[in-house]
Amino acid sequence: MRIKGDIIRSVRKQKKMSQVTLAAGICTQGTVSNIENKNVCDSLEILDAICKRLNLSLESVLDDNDEKKLTSLLNHVEELCNTFKHKEAYSLLQENSIDVTNFQNKELKVRWFYFMGITNLLGYNNTTDSLYYFYRADELGDSNSVYAILSVNSLGIVYEMVNELDKAQVYYEKSINMLKKMTVKMPIEATKIFFNTAKFYSLIEDYNTAFDLACEGMILNRTYQSLYMLDLLAYEAAFNDFMRSSDLTAPDFNSAKAFATFNDNQSLLSVIANDEKNLNR
Repeated sequence: MRIKGDIIRSVRKQKKMSQVTLAAGICTQGTVSNIENKNVCDSLEILDAICKRLNLSLESVLDDNDEKKLTSLLNHVEELCNTFKHKEAYSLLQENSIDVTNFQNKELKVRWFYFMGITNLLGYNNTTDSLYYFYRADELGDSNSVYAILSVNSLGIVYEMVNELDKAQVYYEKSINMLKKMTVKMPIEATKIFFNTAKFYSLIEDYNTAFDLACEGMILNRTYQSLYMLDLLAYEAAFNDFMRSSDLTAPDFNSAKAFATFNDNQSLLSVIANDEKNLNR
């Protein structure tokens, strides 16, 4: 994809960062040099991580008009999905007139397929179409594509929804293994993978694994100093810790309540209130 490398170079210098410092934990110094001097980057994940480190928006450095439009659209779609407005997000995708078929930016196509799949699945329980989109994203994505890994994780959700739990477990486990093999810094979006998989293991009563996965997601949040899905992860950690620990008389939802209150997550606060009434030994 074409990049406005001069913007990245200018902001990096303003922040008195070397190319080596900017690249640390994300990519090689050579990749940063190519971005700044040749205006090219082969990985949307790497470019996004660099932009975040420089406090730049991804759209501000993209040099392709259609790519900028689609990136902006998908950012809006992601915000809607994060607040569980999947039907609204699906409608937004349907209104989009951009044809992604001939896009050279493979990662942007992967992201589009993922959001088409997740909005079909969680907005309309459309497992048939969502399977198609998730498989396409998995085929297109490389080993460092968090949206390809999210698509594999979402295949687990599909099979869980139709009660094929053995198949679901295969995809949940595969997505966690893919995360751990990433050669770039694990992005914050991976917290969603830890959460979905923790929920599944809680469902099949493997509370130790569920607790460990929820804790891994919370550790990732700490790395980014982020609240992204932290209320849900804290709930899963507390619930599964209680279920696995016979010596606990009640679950400790204090952290989950604090984060849910901060995020105004009334749905989770209602679940916690119900659990506090019923989960006692």
